[in-house]
Amino acid sequence: MRLAFYGGSFDPFHNGHLAIVRELQDRDVCDEILLAPAAISPGKPDPLVGGHHRLEMTRRGVRDLAGVDVTDMDLIRPGPSYTVETLSRLKRHRPDDTLLLVVGGDAWRDFRSWREPERILRLAQIIVFPRDGGETLSSDLPGNVTVLDGFSIPVSSTAIRERLAAGRDISDSVPPQVLHYIHAHGLYDDVIPE
Repeated sequence: MRLAFYGGSFDPFHNGHLAIVRELQDRDVCDEILLAPAAISPGKPDPLVGGHHRLEMTRRGVRDLAGVDVTDMDLIRPGPSYTVETLSRLKRHRPDDTLLLVVGGDAWRDFRSWREPERILRLAQIIVFPRDGGETLSSDLPGNVTVLDGFSIPVSSTAIRERLAAGRDISDSVPPQVLHYIHAHGLYDDVIPE
């Protein structure tokens, strides 16, 4: 079984995340996709909303997609969510699976600063999604790293939070069921100006 692991803050889960999941399925890159909201992403600011909300937004965002699951494995353990530790746990629980790590081009550029990058490369094949169509990634990629060309991530969580802070509509950037959840729970209200 080819298991694609896709971790992140998902603060909030948005159409860009959903587009990546669908692209993995459309290109038959994997047999199953596992999304994992991080408790604390090393090197990133703390999420604006709690893990239980980000978990639920992610679940709602992919609930109609077959072969896609969401786990709280990185939320229930203490400390930062280090990819190498998560992949090691997955490999222990699913030793016969081929692990694929899904990352954005921006994350790939910082990959060498991650905890134990060489071990990550031994644990998983890496699928890199460029942030935009014009992004150039290194041409000397390791053999188990694949860049999915011809795809660009249409939106970012940062841009969505900026739009919220400006009082602008985000309905074109998040799945409807996620937008409903954000409004129903008053998430991100503190970033919206009075």
